[in-house]
Amino acid sequence: MNLFALRKHLDRLLHPVLSRIGRLPLRANHWTLLGAIVGLACGVTFYYGHWWTGLVLLIVRGLLDHIDGYVARNYNQRSTFGAVMDDVADRWVLGIMYTGGCLAIAGDYPHVLIVLGLGITGSLTNVIIKLSIYAESQQDVWREKGKMGHPIDVVGLFGSAEFLIYFGTGVLFTALLADPRPMLAGVWAVAIMSHVSLLQRIVFAYRRYRFVDPMHFDEREISAPAAPPDLDEDRGPIGEELPGGA
Repeated sequence: MNLFALRKHLDRLLHPVLSRIGRLPLRANHWTLLGAIVGLACGVTFYYGHWWTGLVLLIVRGLLDHIDGYVARNYNQRSTFGAVMDDVADRWVLGIMYTGGCLAIAGDYPHVLIVLGLGITGSLTNVIIKLSIYAESQQDVWREKGKMGHPIDVVGLFGSAEFLIYFGTGVLFTALLADPRPMLAGVWAVAIMSHVSLLQRIVFAYRRYRFVDPMHFDEREISAPAAPPDLDEDRGPIGEELPGGA
């Protein structure tokens, strides 16, 4: 289980704050864009070693990630484009912040560039396996208030919230101690736990779907759309004469 399973409880806890901020004259997509800009600024701040400022931006960005979804759900602004861009912005921002933190300590620990590659790879493949399972097991997908869901969502010890904990803890103690070693531990935690989570999701897919034939669901649940009728100049659909025809 990951922190995704606790998201509803967190939403209820943050509801008083979100309800006030959500009244501002900004649409859900504007909040998503603002979150991406704050995340970019956070990554740049980490790169220059301003840990306290970066930590504040990290927390603000986490709050903005909740605001866009709250506004979309409660102010009738849900859209497929918005859902897609929310996911894209989220992953892009996490990569930017992680890269900024790694590059900031690369002078003291050159091997952190290898850790950066491992962390990005682990995070990327976590997203890929999740999307692949969604696509290949449509029978297990559901929607709640317009948001897609699947049992894979709560599998694994790595996600956006976990990233903020692993990485953010490193930032916090590096800022407190003026020592880059906690930051190094944080980026290692992301690299390791993303791969642990990937293995958990592979095991989930193996146990749940190793005997599932996708063709079974293609034949029973997916019907091809009807082909448009063939037309010629004087006739409608083949075999059906138009009025006034020869």
